[in-house]
Amino acid sequence: MRQTTRRRFLATTGAATFAGLAGCTGDGGQTGDTTDTTTETDTGTETTEDGGGGGGDALPVGVLLPFTGEYDWVGANVFPVAQMVVDQINAEGGVGGQELTLVKGDTEATVDASVTAARKLINVDEVVAIIGPTSLTFTGVIDLIQENGVPVVSPTAGTTELNTVGGEYIFRTVPSDSLGGRAISKAARSKEYNTVQSYERMGLMVGKAPALQSFKEPISSSFEEFGGTVTQTLDYATGKSSYQSEVSKMLSDDPELICLVGSPEDSAKIMHAAFQAGYEGNWFVTQDQTNADFLDLVDPQITDGILGLAEADNPEAKESGRVDQFAQDVQDATGDEPGLFAKNTYDAMNVAGLAMAAAAAGGDVTRESVAGNVPTVANPPGDAVTNYPDGASKLDGGTEVNYEGLVGPVDFDENGDITSPFAIMQADGSEWSAVTILPADEL
Repeated sequence: MRQTTRRRFLATTGAATFAGLAGCTGDGGQTGDTTDTTTETDTGTETTEDGGGGGGDALPVGVLLPFTGEYDWVGANVFPVAQMVVDQINAEGGVGGQELTLVKGDTEATVDASVTAARKLINVDEVVAIIGPTSLTFTGVIDLIQENGVPVVSPTAGTTELNTVGGEYIFRTVPSDSLGGRAISKAARSKEYNTVQSYERMGLMVGKAPALQSFKEPISSSFEEFGGTVTQTLDYATGKSSYQSEVSKMLSDDPELICLVGSPEDSAKIMHAAFQAGYEGNWFVTQDQTNADFLDLVDPQITDGILGLAEADNPEAKESGRVDQFAQDVQDATGDEPGLFAKNTYDAMNVAGLAMAAAAAGGDVTRESVAGNVPTVANPPGDAVTNYPDGASKLDGGTEVNYEGLVGPVDFDENGDITSPFAIMQADGSEWSAVTILPADEL
C-alpha cells in the first residue's frame, strides 16, 4: 500500500470506513496535544501486580497500532480520534476523578515489534486497556493480552482468526471478515444489491498475506451457499512486478466476475493485466481498494463500473445527524476529515471509557473490572447513550447504559464481535459512490 499525504487520504476515503485490516494511506502525523510514548522495552510477560492503572494520577490507555512503516497511516487515522474522545472524557472530570492519557505502542505492522510494544504497554506503562491492534499483528499478541487480563477494543481487526477467541478480554468495533465476505457474495449474487446483474460464475484472487487470506473462505463458501459457482480460487504472491501468468490462469475458466482481495498496488497490476488479456467481465473488490487512491492507480476505462464493499453507517446515527456531527467534531479537533477506521475508533474509545466509568462507579478501575464492564455498557438492557458524557452521568446515578455507536448498535456477541450494515459501492472511473445498503440482518 502506497503512501500519500494524510489530508488527501482522509479527504478521499471517508465513505470506506472499515477494517479488517482494510487499506489506504496517511502520513502518520498527529494533531492536538497527545501523550506520545513510543519507546519500546522488552520487559517480559509477567502480569503487573496492580492489574493496570500505573498507580499515578492518570489512567493510561494503550494504542497498539503501526505508527511507522508501510502501515503508519493506521495509527495516523486512529490516534487523533481516540485523543478527541479522551479529551471529551477528561473535560467531564475524567474517570472517577482520574484523567485518561493515551500511550502509543508502535507495532510497525510486524508481529515481533507488536509483541515488544504490547509488553511495554502492559508491564511498563501498566495500561488499563488497549485500543487496537490490527489484523496484521493481533494473533501475535493474543496470548499476552489474555494472560495479563488486559481488555482490548479493536477498531481495526476484522481477521477471522478472532472469531472465536474474544468475548472475555477481546472485543472489536469492526465486523469480522466473515461478515464482510458474506456481504460481497450476497451482493455479487443479487442484482438487487449490485444493480448490474446476478453473477453466477465468480473467480476469486487473494493475496498471500494473513490480512488478505482472512477473506478467502468466507467469500468462497458463501458465494456457493447463495447459489453461485466459484470457477477458481487463486492465491497470488504479493508485491510482484507482473501478474500475467496468474491472470491467464484465472481467465481460463471464463468467470463473469472476479473478486479481487489485495493491496491497491497489486490490484492495479492485476486489473491492467486482465484488461490487456481481453477480460470483459466485472470486478468486485474489498475495502482495501474502495478508495480514491486505488482509482488513481488504474486507467478509468478499466475501473468504470467495478463493484466494491465499504462499511455503512448505523442508520439511526445517520438519520439523527450524529454521523455529520462526528465529522464536524473531527474536523474541528484535527483539521482533517474523518477517514478509514475513524467511526470504529470513536465507538471503541467510547465503549472503553464507559467501561472504565462503570468500573469506577462500582469500585476500583482495574483491567479485570474494565473487561467485565465492556459488554455491560455496550449491550442491552440499559438506557441508550451515544457518547461518554451522557453515559457517565447515568452510570454515576446508578443507571445501566447501552452504548449505540456510529457503525452500528455495537452489541457484542459471546465472541466480542459486532454486526453492521455494508455499502455496496460502484466506481465511475474517477470516484466511488454507494449504490445500495446491505443490512446486517440480510447476512
